[in-house]
Amino acid sequence: MSISIIKTDDIINKLKNLPTDRLANWGIMTPQHMVEHLIVSVKMSNGGFIIPCRTPKELIPKYKEIVLNPEIDMEKGIKAGGMDGLLDLRFESMHLAIEKLESELIKFHEYFKTNPGALIINPVVDEIGYEDWIIFHNKHFKHHFTQFNLI
Repeated sequence: MSISIIKTDDIINKLKNLPTDRLANWGIMTPQHMVEHLIVSVKMSNGGFIIPCRTPKELIPKYKEIVLNPEIDMEKGIKAGGMDGLLDLRFESMHLAIEKLESELIKFHEYFKTNPGALIINPVVDEIGYEDWIIFHNKHFKHHFTQFNLI
């Protein structure tokens, strides 16, 4: 099953129905950690903040073949930026985190409407535009929605 971040309402509604105590099928995240993790990912893509690309230049083309291929799912258990543990929660509730994610998704689409040719750094595959960010986010959201049985 696939997911589309273009359908922001669908994404937000699925998250609103996610019990805060649901256990992940893999990994150590709680539902709120997952939502806050997605906030960071979307914020990177809407100009909210920049994380430099950590991939050696010579490997970027190969990584793009994998990361930006919608037919290849993200691996279970992959760690963001090599992190070993969970970050502290930044929002007082799941509800507030979901509201923030919705806001960042709206900013993402608005940013690229205003700046259609913009390229923004992805920490794995370097500079990419709107269509590639859509592919990345769709894969990333699918990965975490599968992790928590949302799809």
